[in-house]
Amino acid sequence: MHDYYFTFRSVTTAMKGSRILERAGIKTLLSRTPKMLQQQGCGYSLKVRAENLQAARTVLLLEDVRFNKIYRREENGRWQEVLR
Repeated sequence: MHDYYFTFRSVTTAMKGSRILERAGIKTLLSRTPKMLQQQGCGYSLKVRAENLQAARTVLLLEDVRFNKIYRREENGRWQEVLR
């Protein structure tokens, strides 16, 4: 199963998203966004398990926590953008 990465432009927004998802019972891992996924300078990501993808997306949208994109890492190491 894949993990999914929600990307954010700022650490503040990513931390807010992490807190909100944790309160909703969704575990996250906050990290720097890999360089190849960064769109405008620095960025941060929240990693969530595949089974939590839809719930995490819904919670972030309902709480108006703006993320840039969602990616998953393929078996071959390539990054694939997924639904937004």
